[in-house]
Amino acid sequence: MPADINKTITVISIDDHPMVREGIALFLSLQNDINVIAQASTIDEGLALIALHKPDVVLMDLQIEDTLAGIEGTQLVKKQSPESEVIILTSYHNDEYILPAFEAGALSYLLKDILPEELSSAVRKAAQKQAVFSPIVANKLLKYASSQKPLNAKVALKMTLSEREHQILKLIATGNNNAEIAEALFIAIKTVKTHVSNILAKLQLRDRTQVAVHAWKSGMM
Repeated sequence: MPADINKTITVISIDDHPMVREGIALFLSLQNDINVIAQASTIDEGLALIALHKPDVVLMDLQIEDTLAGIEGTQLVKKQSPESEVIILTSYHNDEYILPAFEAGALSYLLKDILPEELSSAVRKAAQKQAVFSPIVANKLLKYASSQKPLNAKVALKMTLSEREHQILKLIATGNNNAEIAEALFIAIKTVKTHVSNILAKLQLRDRTQVAVHAWKSGMM
């Protein structure tokens, strides 16, 4: 369920560069609706803090301790605290990092050259289960989707979506929330929620992020 818009959004930042962590915490602490409750320099330290606090949002660097530990760390965060949304915050936008990050359970993927206001906006959207991508990441995802071949027969058997469910899947994949989907299709939000539940069940997916990744990877966009 989306977070209460009047509730303070709790954040944990995992990054092995102290200046980056402190800078993020300093800026976000100036926001009335965001509280950076903890910081960590390692995945293990971060997981211990996440187990204790169950934050709304986790800011995850990809390269920690000179390895791409952030992808595995994202998997562990989602396993330990499924309701916590992970925002990848990194300097890397290589193709081989982007999709694995989403497959691991990340909701959003941002580069560290974003403006501070864009980061706070992304945190707020993450608390509402809305994904945000840096432009270069969004372009790579679209190029990846356009290059994909049609689904094979085995996967196609799972694609038993109705025409309306296909419409909603595409709107989810382009970052629309339930209210926006309801407005676009002229249907009730309750109806949208029912369709989303049906899509997740039919495709055997866990959440909206996996729906979006599935749509991109399967060439449905």
